[in-house]
Amino acid sequence: MNMKRMCAALLLCAALLFFSACSARQDSSPAGAGETLSSGSSVSQALPGPEESSQPQLPEESAEPEESSQPQLPAEPSGPEESSQPQPPVEPEDTAVSSLQELQERLAQAIAEVEQPPAFDVSAITGQEDLPMAVKNLYYAILNENPQAKYAYDLTAEIGADGLLHCSISYMPYRTGDFPDGFQGAQVDSMADLIQVAREGLKNQENIPIRITNPALQVDDMNRALQQVGESYLYCQLSRDATSIMVTPLGGMSMDEALARLEELDSLAEEIYRQTVTEGMGEAEQAQALYAYLTEHVRYDFRYYSTPGEMPYDSTTAYGALHDGLAICGGYAQAFRLLLQQAGVPCVTVSGEWAGENHMWALAKIEGRWLYFDPTADRGRGDYGFLYAGVEAAKMEGHTWDDAQAMGMAEALYP
Repeated sequence: MNMKRMCAALLLCAALLFFSACSARQDSSPAGAGETLSSGSSVSQALPGPEESSQPQLPEESAEPEESSQPQLPAEPSGPEESSQPQPPVEPEDTAVSSLQELQERLAQAIAEVEQPPAFDVSAITGQEDLPMAVKNLYYAILNENPQAKYAYDLTAEIGADGLLHCSISYMPYRTGDFPDGFQGAQVDSMADLIQVAREGLKNQENIPIRITNPALQVDDMNRALQQVGESYLYCQLSRDATSIMVTPLGGMSMDEALARLEELDSLAEEIYRQTVTEGMGEAEQAQALYAYLTEHVRYDFRYYSTPGEMPYDSTTAYGALHDGLAICGGYAQAFRLLLQQAGVPCVTVSGEWAGENHMWALAKIEGRWLYFDPTADRGRGDYGFLYAGVEAAKMEGHTWDDAQAMGMAEALYP
């Protein structure tokens, strides 16, 4: 095998020398070149062609290993370096602000994005010693202008040793998902869940742990909805960080006294419902019958105007209406809601104004339609015809309120 390779190499060298000689004599006649080529035909015939010879071409033998074994240096090291290189944490940059207005805008932006603001360079703002208090007032102004941002429930501010203003915003966990480790609470994914958890929980605890899982819920909406619970004897509201519902007795009562009053109210409503509603009545007929009962049997407590200090607290509640037969607008509206609950009819109370005064009435879902009822305004009108018994918003003359808000809450509580 080695002898064959040596022969092939010698033949190759001879061919190379021949072509080199031809190149050196390019100025000679074509005939001479042809004669030389003819005389050297034995050399060219001896060189094996690519199809005739079984021996591999030496240049190709040496070229193939070089191409197949050579690594792609630029591509191989670049991948691992990029993927294995750790990325340093991005720290918020110091931000220079030239006015309190600009500072308020930066804080509002951070709250909207549920993030912590950067440290601010406030060297251009005068009154550095009062700046932390001024920043707190800016925070209150932001929440006043944007009530939906109340998930940012606190802000602290101080001038650090570096001379920069450092602000820290506390967010409700339901917006960040950052609940305390091991936190346990009743899951709340909707307004209806919130009310159900409150009604069930207030019977045995004054602080009901909740885990709100819907970040779209708004603080003010949830607190308004909680006013539909407790019948003015127990006040329910979200805790500061919205991880619980706080229950507070009202009317000078203890927790046990308030709960006993709620049980008595349920019994009164059930008894009046049985006496008023007859078998076979539909929702609209039941609502009209219960409405007529209230407007006929409950008197308005005018001590609210003449001697408000002498008016008992019960007159502001459904108990005053159903037990004492004496109430103001809040008692009428809450009593109507309790009576409709006995009928299985969804109903909420609505706050607004009537004839320029604070007022309360009801919104009930009758046979699939949300309609307004104002038993206070219709008291004593049974013989003349009711004005506000199951009417749409357009017919609530003299009333002013946020109709969209009332409808939104009603539909959220009774989807």
